[in-house]
Amino acid sequence: MSMTQPFPTPPSSDRLDRTDRVADAGDALPLAWLQERVLGERLLEAMWSARQPATPAQFFVWSQNRLQTLLPHRLLVCATDVPPSPRLTAQLFHLKPVGTTLQAQLETPDHGLWLHLIRRWGEGRRPVRLDVAREAPSALFQPLLEAGLRTLALHGVTGDGERPQSLFLLGGDGWDDEQMQRLELLTPALHAAWRRSRLQQRGQVLPRRVGMLVTPREQQIVEGLRAGLSNEGIAIQLGISMFTVKNHVRKILRKLGANNRAQAVAIAMARRELSEPDPTVL
Repeated sequence: MSMTQPFPTPPSSDRLDRTDRVADAGDALPLAWLQERVLGERLLEAMWSARQPATPAQFFVWSQNRLQTLLPHRLLVCATDVPPSPRLTAQLFHLKPVGTTLQAQLETPDHGLWLHLIRRWGEGRRPVRLDVAREAPSALFQPLLEAGLRTLALHGVTGDGERPQSLFLLGGDGWDDEQMQRLELLTPALHAAWRRSRLQQRGQVLPRRVGMLVTPREQQIVEGLRAGLSNEGIAIQLGISMFTVKNHVRKILRKLGANNRAQAVAIAMARRELSEPDPTVL
């Protein structure tokens, strides 16, 4: 009995000939179709694992691991409706500070920036890639440029009427056509993961775990990281030196087994070392 596999796609004779020539030349790269298979496996893994997040903290962990490898981003904003209200709410996930003006814009789906983005996406309801410097009206996008976010990727899930049921905004340094195709494939999983993670009642605080890894002072440091503060900002807030903050951050990364500050915040939240953030309700 023969079985049809969705991937890998058998290489054509032309592609095999090209690969043979490269192999004869010396260091051969993996066959293109093997690279595509790895990508396909990562996509399937991300889609399947989207069922797992049950809280915003777990969603953050998922987005910083499964999603980040396929769609590298510095900022993720999730905007979604909250039935029965037709209005959208938004929550930001970011590592570096984005500025109070931009944060206020992105947390307010009724702001002119979001209205512009919703209109752009609604024109074709397909993934949209925006070069921020070339967008008009420029005043709406200036805070994005000031935060160093020069390219946006936008896609969502259609709802009733003109407004989307969910809309996801990714900010970063740019995406190629292949990554935009990944965004289109992953948006249903992103939508499912985000909706599931918000099932927890707002305002509910999970009990802290016994045997917490981080100290009370380190909790304050991680709270500062979650708020998007720099080392200097945390130092000023807590009245300690930047050197002390840097040492605390190193210890936190080591204790939590995190590779970066965003993962440290996500792991701390998942371990209930921090309270769950309450999405902004507008």
